[in-house]
Amino acid sequence: MMIMKHFFIFLAIPIVLQSCSSLYIPATRSIPLLEKKGEFQAEAGVSTNSIYANGSYAFTDKVAASINGSLSYGNFSDRYDLFTYKSDEPTSDLLWTNVSGEFSHRYGEVSVGRINMAPTFPMKLEIFGGMGMGRATDTDYFFDEDQYKTDYYSFFGQGNVGFKKQFFEAGGSIRLGYSYFNYTANRYDYKSEGHVLYQKKFGVIHAEPMLFARVGADKLKAVFRAGINFALKFNPTEELAGFRGFNDSGKLDYTMFHLSVGLSYRIGGK
Repeated sequence: MMIMKHFFIFLAIPIVLQSCSSLYIPATRSIPLLEKKGEFQAEAGVSTNSIYANGSYAFTDKVAASINGSLSYGNFSDRYDLFTYKSDEPTSDLLWTNVSGEFSHRYGEVSVGRINMAPTFPMKLEIFGGMGMGRATDTDYFFDEDQYKTDYYSFFGQGNVGFKKQFFEAGGSIRLGYSYFNYTANRYDYKSEGHVLYQKKFGVIHAEPMLFARVGADKLKAVFRAGINFALKFNPTEELAGFRGFNDSGKLDYTMFHLSVGLSYRIGGK
């Protein structure tokens, strides 16, 4: 038992260290597993860095649409995420560097998909495609009140698989996407003794697998999610090193692990 306890603690460390708020937070997407016309599934909850809500509706036995949105804690509280206050001073400590949050992040998306792709198969299969828009803003109060803002546009394809029972649902999802970022920084320049506006546009490709489970009553269930985000920025350059939202090599500093809990509500169609 002691070995298992230490194993789970060891496993949780990287998840906690990389679940903070950042320039890019992966979406807590809709994974509806719809089957028939008129079926509706909605979900709302909290993650380590954001609140979220999504909903999906089946217009026919084959076609459905989803809408999804999230808002990080930095938009309405004095925290970036569960681990970081905005008032926390930066330090050179390595552990702090990993857990510190940055940016107030907001995101919304819409998608349309093909559902009920294998009606006689025990597992439910569906594919969605869509687009989203996000914004991340921050002010560095400890270094000349430098200001940062990033707008980005995402395009994605997503596959969902899982099974549904009356009191239990579980499955997974994989999302592949591309995001176009417009990054601006208003930073203090000591040579000119004033703030100078810097702008950089770049693209990022994403691979975002996620697992979920919904447990509870026929219509209302508790939902648990865990996901990983892999992001690759095109042409990382050293000129972005030291800017908020990037590491020392100029690579995008993004949220890798994603954990959330919430409530799911489902009503069936005709």
